[in-house]
Amino acid sequence: MKSITLTHKGKRKINQDVVLTKNIDPDTYLCLVADGMGGYDNGEIAAQIATESILTFLSNIDEINKESIQKAVNKANLAIRQFQEQNHSKMGTTLGAVILSKGIAKCFWVGDIKILHYSDSKLTFESKSHNLINELSDNELSNESFKSSKYSHIVTRSIQGDVKKSVISYQELTIKEKDELIICSDGVHNIIDSHTIEFILKNNKHLFEAMTTIDDRLALEAIDNASLILISNNI
Repeated sequence: MKSITLTHKGKRKINQDVVLTKNIDPDTYLCLVADGMGGYDNGEIAAQIATESILTFLSNIDEINKESIQKAVNKANLAIRQFQEQNHSKMGTTLGAVILSKGIAKCFWVGDIKILHYSDSKLTFESKSHNLINELSDNELSNESFKSSKYSHIVTRSIQGDVKKSVISYQELTIKEKDELIICSDGVHNIIDSHTIEFILKNNKHLFEAMTTIDDRLALEAIDNASLILISNNI
């Protein structure tokens, strides 16, 4: 698989997102977006710590599955907690990643990073963000007063030193030759939703053209940090 990445700082002073694409062995490809939590002191450091910790753990185990991925996230939690204790600083990150091997995509996320799967340019899977609106809906406690954009920005899971708050969601997908996968931070999907991306993919002959369309729009409209990875054999 190949990938194209993009990242913008938007209207923020700094970019707290971390984007990673790397072969962790000859047959296994890791793509990851981490979004440092802007309200905390060192969001960009948290995103980097989590990314490096997860990469190191997954690169040194024999089998990658849901359980081992959760262990990798727990290790990242520990590393962030240790940094917090040493530097007296509150910090955290959301994260989403895809591990590709032999036609299978092992997808996991904590927080509001989106993972999207398109087959024949049609949306076939969209991850469900860990935010207040979705949590209330899952518990059948939501009502119209909660269906406001401000509640969608309140994440209910993140990697910030507490393993109880960083339980991953996990999905395995079978990837065909012409499929596309996208991982994107909320700075992207708050502006360009999954069905708009579907339209862009359908109406551009080449994936580089589709990414240029997305990149140009983010350059104009992104307020928050905005990062995206497109993964496909057709690049």
